[in-house]
Amino acid sequence: MNILTAFKDSLLTRHNMAEKWSSGGKPVVGWSCTYTPEEIIYAADALPVMVFGNPESAKLADAYIPTNTCSFLRSNFNSALKGNYNYLDGFVASSSCDNRDKIFDMWRYYLKLPYFHFINTPHSKTRKAHKFFYEEILRFKTSLEETLGKRISASALKNAIQVYNENRSLLKRVYNLRRNDPPLISGAEALEIVLSSMIMEKKAHNKMLKKLLVEAPHRIDPPKDAVRVLISGSIMDNIDPFKIVESVGGNIVADDLCTGSAYFWDMVGSDTNPIRAITRRYLNKIPSAFMLEQKERFRHTIKMAKQFNVEAAIILVLKFCDAHMFDAPQLANELKEEGLPVLYLEWEHSLSGRAQLKTRIEAFMEMVGEVK
Repeated sequence: MNILTAFKDSLLTRHNMAEKWSSGGKPVVGWSCTYTPEEIIYAADALPVMVFGNPESAKLADAYIPTNTCSFLRSNFNSALKGNYNYLDGFVASSSCDNRDKIFDMWRYYLKLPYFHFINTPHSKTRKAHKFFYEEILRFKTSLEETLGKRISASALKNAIQVYNENRSLLKRVYNLRRNDPPLISGAEALEIVLSSMIMEKKAHNKMLKKLLVEAPHRIDPPKDAVRVLISGSIMDNIDPFKIVESVGGNIVADDLCTGSAYFWDMVGSDTNPIRAITRRYLNKIPSAFMLEQKERFRHTIKMAKQFNVEAAIILVLKFCDAHMFDAPQLANELKEEGLPVLYLEWEHSLSGRAQLKTRIEAFMEMVGEVK
């Protein structure tokens, strides 16, 4: 399907697209955590883009930060130091983990962007946490208004909510294509689709998703029958690990990744106060590993496994990703109690140990295939 190529191409040309947007006189604001309320940026007539890294060594960043820092964030910082994100008018981070907190300081010190903002995200969902987060989102909105010289109206926020909720609904429908046996789209293709939604103007992405949903049921080259796999673990902006799994006998049909299902699964609800609705959605969404609501996240993972008829699970944790490293043993036990074989792997964002990673995944898939 040509439409699948369009999603892939948008990722490959993401910097060009953002530069074109910027050259048109509209601001581009980078963000690094899915707890950043994109609707606020969108309502300011700015383009929100998630900051990704590259599958290469982070030699430039390693001159500034320890090599035992999260390799995803090191890669992002490396890309920024190389000038790949010079078009950004601002950068927004969230207190979702210690590594991200400190990397924000490095961005602010070494990269001279016009605007920086840090959102203090609570790590729980208590009433006090909601009250605090509401004030944080108001502070974020005010800072954007002051920097961009543009008032963010209630009507603009409601429009942003509508556009983003449509995107979430369409992405859910795309994910449901993977319930088929074999699935109508591969895991690598699905990841490219979700990642592209994080760097594109959402209305344009919605049009692409609608076209995909029309074409997919008539696809002449769907994935072949294979072991149905769920992927859990750290943030994933690199398609290669998915391609490895699907090259050695697996079909990735489900995930709980913050750059996967957890990004779009929950909608913004209705409320006369759009800021209140946005606050509620982001703090109540499927919790990341840094949140206290661990069991709730596990429930989502297990529910995904059941709904998508998963036969095996792979937990892929980035090296030095403390939050997911702490969670992984407990999550593995929960999945094993559901009768699923589980493989735990640590990996570098640059995939420096690609051959070893492939060997272990291939052996696991062979073992699962024998007992299937």
